[in-house]
Amino acid sequence: MPSHAVDEAWHGLILCTAQYSAFCEAAYGRFLHHHPDGGTPQDIPAAHDSADEQLRRTIVAWSMVAAPGEPCVLWDLDHRVGVEDPWGIAADRVAQIQTAITAEMLPVGARRSAMSGYRRRPHQR
Repeated sequence: MPSHAVDEAWHGLILCTAQYSAFCEAAYGRFLHHHPDGGTPQDIPAAHDSADEQLRRTIVAWSMVAAPGEPCVLWDLDHRVGVEDPWGIAADRVAQIQTAITAEMLPVGARRSAMSGYRRRPHQR
């Protein structure tokens, strides 16, 4: 979870079981079970992924619903709202993951083309 504030809100929603069930059906097409740290059944492989992989999936999910260029407030929400002992993800770490995701999604030729703008051009005389 990227922030204490989001974690608290999520747990509050889970406790309202009827609303949570309706939300899950609308958002995911099925009920999404919650497994706190250490409580995930062994037969759910993705739940045992590294924190980096889970963060990567969260960034991918955000990119699927956000408008192009729309900043995500989740990464530094705790700092924004003044949560004591904030969680958060450094903007440069999010940018690294976004760059890697973009590179994975581009065909090889497009990757070269996209990167060409970052090469130093020779001085013209």
